[in-house]
Amino acid sequence: MKTKIVSFNLFGLDVSIYTYGTLIVVGFLVGAWWLRRAAERTLGVDRERSFNVAFALLFLGLFGARLCYAIAHYEEFARTPLKFLKIWEGGLLLFGGVALASLWLAWWLPRKPEMRGFALADLLARATCLALAVGWMAPLLAGDDFGKPTTLPWGIPAAAYEDGSPASLWAIKTDVPLASLHPTQVYEALFALALFFGLGLLGRRARVSGRVLAAFFVAMAVGRAALDLFRGDGGPAAKVADRGFVVPGVLSWTQFLAIPLAFAGVALWLIRRPGAAPASPPPRAP
Repeated sequence: MKTKIVSFNLFGLDVSIYTYGTLIVVGFLVGAWWLRRAAERTLGVDRERSFNVAFALLFLGLFGARLCYAIAHYEEFARTPLKFLKIWEGGLLLFGGVALASLWLAWWLPRKPEMRGFALADLLARATCLALAVGWMAPLLAGDDFGKPTTLPWGIPAAAYEDGSPASLWAIKTDVPLASLHPTQVYEALFALALFFGLGLLGRRARVSGRVLAAFFVAMAVGRAALDLFRGDGGPAAKVADRGFVVPGVLSWTQFLAIPLAFAGVALWLIRRPGAAPASPPPRAP
């Protein structure tokens, strides 16, 4: 596991390319590539316009996720405000990004009817899953967001993580430094990939647009809250600075934010039921 892909000296300056940031970019490019093709083929939306939307959502999502993480760790960021910009070191709360991106879409899409509103939002939900499936490899290689100790054969030894990474620090500060850990990052990636295909099946059967987005909200909330139970980077047992808890050691910020996200998904599902939503020709399944 490596936190940096390469380090070199450029004109007297030490330059490093970090695994975390690089894989976030790769994940975005994979999701945006799929979105461009799907939006043009099924909705007739120009590829460049759909890419521009995805690009705007990338920055909004990162800002929202970082801001939410900073709020959860207020004391840490109050001492060192410039740390907010060091996104390559990790520290994102996904649902903060989902919330900010969704609010912007709710404001922007009705003003651009040519972008096909909820139909495009459905595709954006699937593209997000694809991006997350790749992006979750970032904390895996960086040694962040690691899991609790496990005896399962697919556990990752804590010693496999690079020195100085959050997982290696956990290994030093616990009584079982060579313990195998749940590969929660892999669980998250596989969940996102399964959700991508599951939403695709739902999209083929949905008679109105918006229901794929609603299912994305609910499934992401429930799935991520459940997978958070396997996380080891937080709470009294971890013996390291936790990832942020609303109720220490009991309710994490991810699980807390999953509650309003799930309710939003249920509400959207009911609003976009056949007969309640404005009639519009459904998009062709990508």
